[in-house]
Amino acid sequence: MSRSTDSSTLLGTRWVELGLALFTASLGAVVMFGSAEQGIGWGDAGPEPGYFPFYIGLLLSVASLANGLSTLLRWHALDVAFVSRAAFAQVLSVFMPIALFVAAMPFTGIYLASALFIAWFMWRDRVRARPYGKWMIGGVSLGAVTASYLIFALWFKVPLDAGPPGDWLSLLGSRLK
Repeated sequence: MSRSTDSSTLLGTRWVELGLALFTASLGAVVMFGSAEQGIGWGDAGPEPGYFPFYIGLLLSVASLANGLSTLLRWHALDVAFVSRAAFAQVLSVFMPIALFVAAMPFTGIYLASALFIAWFMWRDRVRARPYGKWMIGGVSLGAVTASYLIFALWFKVPLDAGPPGDWLSLLGSRLK
């Protein structure tokens, strides 16, 4: 393991552990607060609606604070890299296209976004390692989208959101009839 003072380190383990402990403690506090609004006592009919969630939130907060304290006590021992810059760049090289795919779906529909997403990864992989041609990339992208349409929309009768392009195609199809 490399020390977090290494120049390739993006984030140290101790900061991740401390941040996660604070996040889960905050989550537990939110659960306790919400449960208190519902009632955390014991009524005539038994426990009020917030009784069990309150104690689960309390356990989560106490355990998180214990983890945070443990992190502070082991502060110097946790001076190791959690993620390096190179590893984080690899994660981003997959995460960013996925985020763009999800963000594009409301505007393009799942079919067009999926075709572009598959084509992008095949093109990127072609550049790095495999000799995919343009016809192969287009064929696989369109084939996967066509298969998705056939399986979901036609056979299982579960239409996926085609977005505005699907609306335009159905409008064009209705005018041609």
